[in-house]
Amino acid sequence: MAYWITYLVNVYNILSDLVVNSDQTSVHFIPITRYWTWESKGSKHIQVLKVENKRPIIMVVFLIVNGFLLPLHIVLKRTTHHCLPPSNEGEDKCMNLGWDLTFNENHSSTLETTKQFVHKILLPYLHTQICHLGL
Repeated sequence: MAYWITYLVNVYNILSDLVVNSDQTSVHFIPITRYWTWESKGSKHIQVLKVENKRPIIMVVFLIVNGFLLPLHIVLKRTTHHCLPPSNEGEDKCMNLGWDLTFNENHSSTLETTKQFVHKILLPYLHTQICHLGL
């Protein structure tokens, strides 16, 4: 695949600023181990969380060949917008970084969530690059 992309980039003079690759992975809020604790240091009572408490999300990463990383596309497993971070400092940080937070019933990247990312992040990036490069 890498040779095919290299061939096409050279034959059609495609600039590295316009070549995008993506991959997705499942990420867990609570790492999967035999036991995991989450409590303030020095607490006398600590609840042990087991594997069934894992909370996976799908994180999709888009990387430009020139090394630029686009904002993350994160898919949470829920059916309503209440799964998204509340309006607070954490959400503000995500939004300031340009992350695309979305959700669906099975926390997988679907055609709809991918379209959302393309319209919100990928197309604006490509349009900016095309204008910047004078194409």
